[in-house]
Amino acid sequence: MKRIEQLQPLSREHHQSLLLAQKAIKTGRSGDHHLITTLCQEIVDDYDALWRVHFQIEEESIFLFVKNKAQNNLDHPPEKNVIEIAQLCEQLYQEHLTMNHYYEQIKSDSDHNLGTLLEQFGELLKQHTRTEERQLFPLLDTLFSPEELEQIYQTSLKYR
Repeated sequence: MKRIEQLQPLSREHHQSLLLAQKAIKTGRSGDHHLITTLCQEIVDDYDALWRVHFQIEEESIFLFVKNKAQNNLDHPPEKNVIEIAQLCEQLYQEHLTMNHYYEQIKSDSDHNLGTLLEQFGELLKQHTRTEERQLFPLLDTLFSPEELEQIYQTSLKYR
């Protein structure tokens, strides 16, 4: 799928997240304790620097911009599609929180069923990434001005 230039860094990371999601699902289902604990450690090692940053970029740019568009124009109610996109962003934000919670459980190793937890993490990550790529991102180039898209891009660069 062709992606506008300003969203390409996030889309490239989405490709990585789909690979991780598939690996987490497959590994979680394998029941192989060694493979499960190894992948859990990889997630712990990478999460803050990669995935939490990715979520933060989306939250501080895309989600915030959409929320502002839905709330700022008091004289004219926002268009229906802006409200729907804002609701989608809220759903995606809640999914970020859930994935952060899964990460904390994986990190603490307090859950005795890491395979199931890893599988749930992978399933959510896969569904979440597909929603952003297939539903949210195609709408953004029609919703945002070139200047706003550039701000999203600059926010991405700020964290890298």
